[in-house]
Amino acid sequence: MKWSYFTKKIKDVSLRELAAAGPMLIALLVHPFFRRKNKDTWLICEEPGEARDNGYHFFKYLCENQPQQKCVYAIRHASRDYAKAAALGKTVEHGSISHWILYFTAAYNISSQKGGKPNAALCSFFELSNIFKPRNVFLQHGITKDKNDWLMADKCRFCYFVTGMRSEDRFVREAFGYPDGIVHYTGFPRFDNLHKGVPAGNRILIMPTWRKWLRSRSEKNDVLGGDIRTSAFLDGWRALLGSARLSEMIGKYDLEVIFYPHRHMQKHLEKFQPDNARIRMASDEEFEIQDLLISSRLLITDYSSVYFDMFYMKKPVIFYQFDEEEFRKYHYESGWFDYHDNPFGNTYADCESVLDELEERIRSGFAVSETFEKAHAEEFALFDTKNAERIYLSLKETASS
Repeated sequence: MKWSYFTKKIKDVSLRELAAAGPMLIALLVHPFFRRKNKDTWLICEEPGEARDNGYHFFKYLCENQPQQKCVYAIRHASRDYAKAAALGKTVEHGSISHWILYFTAAYNISSQKGGKPNAALCSFFELSNIFKPRNVFLQHGITKDKNDWLMADKCRFCYFVTGMRSEDRFVREAFGYPDGIVHYTGFPRFDNLHKGVPAGNRILIMPTWRKWLRSRSEKNDVLGGDIRTSAFLDGWRALLGSARLSEMIGKYDLEVIFYPHRHMQKHLEKFQPDNARIRMASDEEFEIQDLLISSRLLITDYSSVYFDMFYMKKPVIFYQFDEEEFRKYHYESGWFDYHDNPFGNTYADCESVLDELEERIRSGFAVSETFEKAHAEEFALFDTKNAERIYLSLKETASS
């Protein structure tokens, strides 16, 4: 383990996370008595209070199609998504003693998040120190397109790493240092649901991702600072949302515009509010990302990997990247996806060019090109509703080998 990485991230540990040491210590003492009971159980989760992503869709598949497989979903019982997870099958309170016991005894720890465990900091310490070696299955939160340092093999303990498309699969195998047999192209469980539903009118979704220096204490720097109120991030998106031309297009083409920033930026939602009441500021309390993607005709984003879900559904995407140099230097290094030369979407640094392309896309009926269609067939060779099934069958085979 790289101790410099661990000591850096310790700055982001909250008092609430430190309090998790109590349930963990109790579970350490009693978990041997539960090994036999839980040896065939699959523990599944995402963020502590969510059931919306690959973890939820995989849990849903197991409960509905493989009822013989023992599985438990970890989620905070007071969260907005608890009821729909509980309606499917067995749940456990996230971070509880029972959750810790399952973490120590379950056959697989399956999550869409690297830190999708009773406590991210403590579990990372156990695993990177080789004190405890769970069988971690990483379903991913999104397509890995950048060279994310935190996903390198020396900072993770995965026995199974799911990928969602061909180029990503090659990239992860070649650049992240995992041994053979860890990385598997199966498609994402949530992709199964993307074949359902239809767009709602002329809905346009605007969804920027986050910035490290605006979220984590450990990532703040003297160049960019850490105050969103004085950031280029806020200025760039407010320029687009407050554009008089965008307001004119909303009326002219009867557009429904929804602004839905990454969950790490949701607490700043009110800071982006434009004068036009027809541009809706969408919170994650009210909307689920997948529902918005399915119901939208077009996506405008910067670097958020949700655009791959739009590509998967054969929908157009426009990239608005006004801070590309800073993003690459201070957030993620560039990976395999070239924003300036790809068959799926064009990239612009100014909002007027973004609006030019938006108008062209509207006039074309949001159609995609033949080049897009050809690339789609190559990249998403597994274009079906059997993504979760493939993962299940592969994990069963791995467990029995």
